[in-house]
Parts: sequence; C-alpha cells; structure tokens
Amino acid sequence: MDRFIIAPNVSKMLPKMQVVIVTAYNLDNQGSNPAVNDFVQKTAATALSELSAYPNAQSHPRIALYRDTLKTACNLSAKKFPQSNESLYKRLLKDKKPPRPINPLVDFYNSVSIKYAVSAGAFDLAALQKRSVEPLELRLSTPADTFKPLDAKPEEPPGPVAAGEVVYVQAGTVLTRHLAWRQAAEGMVTEGTRDVIFMSEVFSGDEDTATPTRLAASIAEDLVNGLKIFFGVEARATVLGEGMGVRTVEVENAFF
Repeated sequence: MDRFIIAPNVSKMLPKMQVVIVTAYNLDNQGSNPAVNDFVQKTAATALSELSAYPNAQSHPRIALYRDTLKTACNLSAKKFPQSNESLYKRLLKDKKPPRPINPLVDFYNSVSIKYAVSAGAFDLAALQKRSVEPLELRLSTPADTFKPLDAKPEEPPGPVAAGEVVYVQAGTVLTRHLAWRQAAEGMVTEGTRDVIFMSEVFSGDEDTATPTRLAASIAEDLVNGLKIFFGVEARATVLGEGMGVRTVEVENAFF
C-alpha cells in the first residue's frame, strides 16, 4: 500500500469535503502518555464549556453541517449512522468527562476530533502495508466488499456490505463504513502500532475549497504538532479534495 486515493465517485458526491491525511513513523504508543492525557483533559473541558450553549450535540453548527451534508449528498441518516464526531460529543455531554482511555494515539486523535467537532481517525499503516499492495481508498462500496466490525467475535467471518456506501477500503476489505460511522478490526490502532496514517474528513460550509480551508489547515497543523510534541516524531500532512483537484497522495513504506 503506497497510496491513498479518494475515488471520483466520492469526490463528486462530496465536492466540498476535504480530507486531511497525516502519516508518521517509528513512534511509541505503549503505556501511558502524560502529555496526551493532559491534552485530552483540557480539550474535553473546553468542548464541554462550548457545548453548554446548545441543547444537544446535533445542535452544534459543525455537527449539524455534517448531518445535513451527508443527508443531502448520500441520503445518510444521522440517526442510524452518526459520524464519529457526533458520537464523541454525545458521549461527552452524557458523561461530562473525556472518553475512556484506549491508547495514546487513539486518545490523541479523538481529542483533535473533539476540539474541532470533526470526524478523525487512524489506521495502523504497517498493518495495511503488510496485508496488501493495494491502495487505501475512500470510495463507494461494491457487492464484492466485505466488513468485519471491531466488536465481532474472532471466529466470525466478514460479512457483505451494501453497494453505494462511502467507505474506507483496501483490497475489498472495508475498514470504516458510512464514512466515519463504524470501524473494522482490520487496521485498527493498538498499543503496538508504530506507524500510522491519520485521516480527518472536513466540511467547511461555503468556504472556498480550491485551497485547504482554515479548518483543514488547523487540523493538519494540530496533528503534525501533536505528533512532534507528544510522540517525538516528524509527520507529513496533505490535504485532498475535489475543489483542489487533488485526490491521491503517496504513502511511504513503513518497512524501509
């Protein structure tokens, strides 16, 4: 896997969407990371204060923008398939505290998601490159694609995916369904992850998307700076989107 591609059928469907891609290598995701923990706590406190102005998570302007955009473009029901940013905000409002810790990388990107009210996630890059030479794609699903959810039992086989879903997929294995609704076990970030590819799907309303929007640029900057400060590694960021005419980015090999 040496490329990430946004397929034309998705970029045309979501022409105002920009996708922030960040890659980093040789980092340590083991144990506790006090700096990440501090960032998690401060980000959650700020978000809770801002959310107090709204009756619920879906009333937040950016969450509402995601819901409306995906409903209009993809006929996607936010009630049935809430995006990860909405789910994080709902959990934050319910618990009045940050999401339960998973591992430093996941806690970090969840906090970036909470800070900007955008969807954000990551895959274990070495795991994807080991399993297939095929690129990581953001495209519409086909009847040949399969998916095994994160919470499936180990003995359960992957199941079919309905055609026409917006999915992250590699070599026919769906990694997330309905953009950022549900994740697979394949490619998940664990404590053993050392090489990672982050993605954040950004909708910025009516802002011009011929260049990276202010929001997309801020997310890219926070991911890159956070990886340097919290994990001590350099990272590379690229913003892709239909408006920019950029739908592909090359990805370095984690094994070199």
